[in-house]
Amino acid sequence: MERTVGKTERKDGECCHMTSGIGLGDNGGMTIATPERYAQMLDAARRGGYAYPAINVTSTQTLNAALQGFAEAESDGIIQVSVGGAAYFSGQRVNDRVTGSLAFAAFAHEVAAKYPNITIALHTDHCAKQYLDEWVRLLLDHEVEQVKHGQEPTFQSHMWDGSTVPLDENLDIAEELLDKSQAAHTVLEIEIGAVGGEEDGHSAEINDKLYSTPAQGITVAQRLGLGERGRYMAAFTFGNVHGAYKPGVVKLRPELLDEIQTTVALAIKAGEMPDPAHSLDVAPGKPFALVFHGGSGSAPEEIAQAVSYGVVKMNIDTDTQYAFSRAVAGHMFSNYDSVLKIDGEVGNKKLYDPRSWGREAESAMAARVVEACKQLGSAGRALN
Repeated sequence: MERTVGKTERKDGECCHMTSGIGLGDNGGMTIATPERYAQMLDAARRGGYAYPAINVTSTQTLNAALQGFAEAESDGIIQVSVGGAAYFSGQRVNDRVTGSLAFAAFAHEVAAKYPNITIALHTDHCAKQYLDEWVRLLLDHEVEQVKHGQEPTFQSHMWDGSTVPLDENLDIAEELLDKSQAAHTVLEIEIGAVGGEEDGHSAEINDKLYSTPAQGITVAQRLGLGERGRYMAAFTFGNVHGAYKPGVVKLRPELLDEIQTTVALAIKAGEMPDPAHSLDVAPGKPFALVFHGGSGSAPEEIAQAVSYGVVKMNIDTDTQYAFSRAVAGHMFSNYDSVLKIDGEVGNKKLYDPRSWGREAESAMAARVVEACKQLGSAGRALN
């Protein structure tokens, strides 16, 4: 049975389509980026040599924390849901990633309208091949229909994670999704190479396959163009690993990003590769808008080096998860005799009320978002 995204049946038999987020709280602002605004954000980062934190969220609490952090940092940013995060967002009984994605986006549109001084892009993260038909392709089809009806797309970008398939197949699928993304007025993110560690049950070994090559950069540019067929971001791998690791385990080689950018830029200048979108006009010597995955535990100088080579988006999940959970644990340990009913006592309702520890957790996660904005250079540079 074909699934229709964002469509609900009414009792009278009529139906209504989910809009791109216009709700009772909409103030006509631009807190959630339009396609044009998102393009401006990415170009500003490429020109200015900084990157946006892309914060993974799994609930309205973590979404509120991300918004709070971006506002406190006076930074635009990206908020995203992974395949597991989207399903979790819909609730344990529903456990549906499309429903969760649309609920996440609807909540974000409504609440983000109260943050008029920043711009936020919504993104779906790490969609592997087995989830394409039941997740990202459905969302893109929905967004194509929104655009046809004069609406803005629900999301601003989607990631296709082809790291587990051969490069040719990866780019075959990327070409198809790029065409659909252009029709949906969204940006595509691709991954070339494998990121080690584990992300939502998808894992890769920590070995030499974690390093992309300049030759792969040439192939990507030849197959997908450099913007003329649709805007995309590329996550070339340079030793990245998902998860939490002690210093020294992750062997990053950010200079690979420079080699990839330089190789493609020289091919353009030599006339060996067309550049009808004039990608080098935005950032001379850096034809690709790059993405940094698996950065937890990376040295500050490694992050700064990667950003200097054209990274405009850095995924942050493990560190914000820890900041949120650490605050909850601290509250529980500090108030254990109030949040638990011990020796016949009744505890303290004010301290086991989820709002008491929830506020602490949101503020702690927001502080980690502020730290990321400062580290990546986006703090104080909101376009509004």
